Amino acid sequence: MSNLLVQNYLKSQNAFENNVNKWRRLVQRIWNSHWTADISLLLIAMIWGSNYIVIKSVVETVPVFQMLFIRFTLTAIIMLPFTFKVLRHADRSTWTSGLILGLIMVATYLLETFGLTSTSASNAGFIIGLYVVLVPVIDNLIQGRLLKISLAGILLLSITGTTLLTMKDSFDPKFGDVLVLAAAFGYAIQMIMAKKLTAGKTMDSRSLTVIQFSTVAIISGLLSLSQPFAWSNLTPSFWLATGYLVVFGTMIAYYVQLVMIRRTSPSRVALLMSSEPMFAAIFSILIVGEHLSIWQLFGGLCIITGILLGRKFQE
Repeated sequence: MSNLLVQNYLKSQNAFENNVNKWRRLVQRIWNSHWTADISLLLIAMIWGSNYIVIKSVVETVPVFQMLFIRFTLTAIIMLPFTFKVLRHADRSTWTSGLILGLIMVATYLLETFGLTSTSASNAGFIIGLYVVLVPVIDNLIQGRLLKISLAGILLLSITGTTLLTMKDSFDPKFGDVLVLAAAFGYAIQMIMAKKLTAGKTMDSRSLTVIQFSTVAIISGLLSLSQPFAWSNLTPSFWLATGYLVVFGTMIAYYVQLVMIRRTSPSRVALLMSSEPMFAAIFSILIVGEHLSIWQLFGGLCIITGILLGRKFQE
């Protein structure tokens, strides 16, 4: 009787383990599939597209320096336990590169965030996306090379799109549009410098990321001393929005992009990540109630086309 019970128990154990292994293999197959990568990257593009309306709503009540200080301080603190070991062993080259890139990053985020205070979230989303086109353009200029006709055509298409996007009845760009365009240049310069500073060197990307975020936190914190600290404006809605930016818009987004970008083709990555401006416009229209004219929509389409074509020069 006891032997029969033992045999039945072993059979049920084996059946259970087989089912667990089947489910594990299924989950691994789904996790490693290009469809999971594609959906994940599309969700990241959606999250980054939504960031514009979140940031714009926050800076309506909280000063820009203060918002950036809180956002990136929280991000650095949360990431520190996961990166402390590699950060402790980071060499001088990693720290130097991280600080340089961090200085570029803080300038870029300041331009983008101040720009959002005086332009629409949809405009910001489209204009920031121009960094994709600007990367090969600036890189060619630095190398002293003439632009290829195709790249010059893409640049012209993007300029046309920006012009249409910033006009209603006439060409009348807002100061915020100019600041956001400067931020797009900042993103492009950061990408070029990141490639040059890390070329041929072994650097841990987590260490570089934390150093950059910490640099932004420290500098924005120092700059925030020039403004009265708006304690009364740190409402639950502020912390909810900031938490979203920290957890989803920064940490999860960067991690998922780093992991999933290796599991799909460059062309699919380009297509999926180029949808960020489109999501910025969709959220701006549906949630905030922004309005885009036919010409502005056409300008946004020109920019997205330029972004898609421009990514080919980055690959």
